Amino acid sequence: MAGDLITHTQARLKQAGSKLWPMCARTEIGWPPSTPKWKPSASRSRTFLYENLYYSPRWRERRDDAERIVTELFAFWMSNPSALPHYYQEKAEQESLPRVVCDYIAGMTDHFIIEQHEKHCGSAR
Repeated sequence: MAGDLITHTQARLKQAGSKLWPMCARTEIGWPPSTPKWKPSASRSRTFLYENLYYSPRWRERRDDAERIVTELFAFWMSNPSALPHYYQEKAEQESLPRVVCDYIAGMTDHFIIEQHEKHCGSAR
């Protein structure tokens, strides 16, 4: 299906000729007309996720633990940037520390973030 999107878009761009991308009169990216119209509505998907995952009582304790772990690690590295890996310390010389800490945390697996929390903040549970 992604291949159809790419192929159709390439054909529409070729058809647009020498026009520059921002100057095109219409959007050239799109699905071919033969694409089924069964795509789920974004609002239905969003509603399902909020009801069954984000705000589900079943997952509340895990969500609360995850928020606490991320918050505590963020605060730790903001107060102790020298505890960041060397690469991120160097990056913090070029970019803002909050951005660097966010990037570092965002790249962590569940197992690794729990390991880091236990190491720097005590028990993760």
